[in-house]
Amino acid sequence: MDISVIKADKVTIDGGIVLGAESAPITTVEFLNLDCPYCRKWFYRSDQLLTQAVKEGRVRLIIKPLNKDKDDLQLGNLAHTYLPFDQPETAVNAIRFLYTHQPTWRLYLAPNELDLYLKQNLKLTPQNNQAALAVIEHEAQTANIQFVPTIILGQHIFDESIDLSELEQLISQ
Repeated sequence: MDISVIKADKVTIDGGIVLGAESAPITTVEFLNLDCPYCRKWFYRSDQLLTQAVKEGRVRLIIKPLNKDKDDLQLGNLAHTYLPFDQPETAVNAIRFLYTHQPTWRLYLAPNELDLYLKQNLKLTPQNNQAALAVIEHEAQTANIQFVPTIILGQHIFDESIDLSELEQLISQ
């Protein structure tokens, strides 16, 4: 990923799924797609560390589900419409579940089957979040974010390949 083209100053703390106190000294913004295996890798590698940092009040985490045109990510776009942005704990639990089971639903479910899967397994219904998703998409375009995952922590920009010790160092500053 060429981070030199990303305009971090165009990324806002508005919108998305927000976890942690507004007063936290560090804010990280993650652009993810639930159908992306690299996003899944990032989420699993960072989840424990970031969840603990949020609980300790060190980090405010903003997850921005990013709809992408790529055929391989269309089920993720559909899944995003079920995330209750106004219920961050429910949304993150849904994200955890979907990343845990991604190898199954990603390969074997059609859109209408994913709809039923989300309703049956997560008790989620489509949310009125199309406008919020459109704002996230526009923000990503304005900031020249082309790939998921893209993580912005202050002026640091990275993807799923960041070493966890480096991430720990960044959130401990």
